[in-house]
Amino acid sequence: MSKLTSINPANNEILGSVKIATKDEIMKTVTHVRQGFHIWKEVSLEKRGKILLKAAELIKKNAKVIAKQISLEMGKPLTEAEDEVSGTVTDIKNTVKIGLKVLQDEVLVPRTSWLKYEPVGVVALIKPWNFPLSVALNALVPALLAGNSVIFKPSEYVPLVTDMWVKLLWQAGVPADVLQVLHGRALVGQMLVASQIDMVSFTGSTAVGQEIADKCALRLIKFVLELGGSSPAIVCADADLEKAAEAIVRSRFLNCGQVCCAIKRVFVERKVSDKLIKLLSEKIKKLELGPLVSASQLKKFEQQITRGIIQGGRIIVGGRRMRDEKHIHGFYHEPTLMIHVNNKMEIMRQETFGPVLPVMEVESFDQALKLANDSDFGLTAAVFTKDKTKISRAGKELLAGSVYINTTFACPAGSPWTGLKKSGFGTEGGKHGIWEFVHKKHWYVQR
Repeated sequence: MSKLTSINPANNEILGSVKIATKDEIMKTVTHVRQGFHIWKEVSLEKRGKILLKAAELIKKNAKVIAKQISLEMGKPLTEAEDEVSGTVTDIKNTVKIGLKVLQDEVLVPRTSWLKYEPVGVVALIKPWNFPLSVALNALVPALLAGNSVIFKPSEYVPLVTDMWVKLLWQAGVPADVLQVLHGRALVGQMLVASQIDMVSFTGSTAVGQEIADKCALRLIKFVLELGGSSPAIVCADADLEKAAEAIVRSRFLNCGQVCCAIKRVFVERKVSDKLIKLLSEKIKKLELGPLVSASQLKKFEQQITRGIIQGGRIIVGGRRMRDEKHIHGFYHEPTLMIHVNNKMEIMRQETFGPVLPVMEVESFDQALKLANDSDFGLTAAVFTKDKTKISRAGKELLAGSVYINTTFACPAGSPWTGLKKSGFGTEGGKHGIWEFVHKKHWYVQR
């Protein structure tokens, strides 16, 4: 029996293990969960909502132990893990509240024409390790609420915390034949996508997302992809530089830089570049980060830093793996600030999943807009300015799923989350995210 071992990235110690699913087990699970789907879809929308709200309360009740396990398995500081858990509880409640409204039958013509929202069937969720609770449940909750059954394949780095919160959903009343977990590495995900499922919701790298899209397209089944990002921040000469620096550093170095929508490129007008870089440097030097998730992730990140230097970048803060006695056994890297970069360098064009912030000087807002859009990615973008014309232009011209002004992230209840270009396909969050998990069926009755 093959096992998957969970490693603490802070010290490289073994936390536990789970069984890796075989092809036969995957096929049997799909059959089992499809049987559960036919029962679950007949449960009333209101009852499904109550079960999911009960799950939210159980997660809240067990928040401390879940947060601790998140921190142990993937390395984020405990305070950040606690924020993830509390935010997830809020998101579940908001999703259920919205779903109970937008999944109701819609009358198009009284007594004659209706629009009904019917579940897709068996949904495969393949989700990452960086937010092992929130990202998973942002898709799982609307899928279940809409009446689908779900097979969840989590990242190989967070199996233990996954089993922990899935048990709470079962305890809340989600039947085991409606929600199942399959553990394993990439091969398990590939076999799941190739099985007789009806939809895939994937969050992860662009390369894997493209493979999934190709496989789903061949069978003409639905898919939603939330993929990589290289989000730009434009800092104009009139910006509040202290506010901009604080927001950029918070965004870039959250979760040790392992966030898809983190600010990964900064374009600052030359007039204020020295002042901004000084502020960024001061704030970055004060940071204490957790480890990267794995040895392989650390190695890949170190290679990106090295290539950045070879291609002309200059490190002014950090730049090295942490090898002192406290950090030597874990996967730690210094928070890093790089200047003298340009938009042709790999560190500005690839997604960097680690604690580095490259900053490029520009001559004008026009140049910054052009460079910000010169990317394969289009997840989020931020602009710091007080100028109303620039604010309007940013909203219209930046090629991104979300544009933020004088902040780097905001996601009020009901907000859609979507990426342009190679950052994704489809939507998560709000009513549009819920509707991804349904077929829209038109009923017409001739009287």
